[in-house]
Amino acid sequence: MTYGWRLLLIPLWAICMAGAVVIGALALGLVNWMSFAAAGAIGVIVGVPAGLWNARKLRRDDPHWRTGHTRRPVSA
Repeated sequence: MTYGWRLLLIPLWAICMAGAVVIGALALGLVNWMSFAAAGAIGVIVGVPAGLWNARKLRRDDPHWRTGHTRRPVSA
């Protein structure tokens, strides 16, 4: 699973960032196409590095990432 976490986390971060900017713009009364375009640009600019960072952090902090073992062996 080389790109598995990246394919999940990058769009998730980008959409969440863009959605937060859209909600903020609508709350301020900015209802035009430029606010939505700015939200999309901010979502991509902030979301892609954040998604990459999050995927790398998951790999780095998981003690079983290299071995693939998720359970300890049962001793008799």
